Amino acid sequence: MLHMHEGPPNAFEKGPEPIPTQEEVRSVFEQLAGGEKYETVRELTDEKGLYLWDIIISVEDGSTEYSYMRAGRYREGQASETAIHVTFFDKTGTPVGGHSVAKYEKGEWELTP
Repeated sequence: MLHMHEGPPNAFEKGPEPIPTQEEVRSVFEQLAGGEKYETVRELTDEKGLYLWDIIISVEDGSTEYSYMRAGRYREGQASETAIHVTFFDKTGTPVGGHSVAKYEKGEWELTP
């Protein structure tokens, strides 16, 4: 006979991961841009909402691109976590560096130094 488990939920059983709203992502972009004007390069949604959003800020010696991707597998790529990354480009458009700048965990954005 099968017995149902009673008590607290299993720590290994994950519920649905919270998904940030477009406004939450915009708010982080604006904070990261530090008041600089930015342009949307691409913005993609699915039935769950926003999953990919790239913005670019033109600067004197090149540009800075911030890229948001929701955790999951998509035509455009895949991500193991919901996060925003930054990539720096020189005047010729060649990437010269980048790193993760924010992660979305347990319904909250955590900026990384």
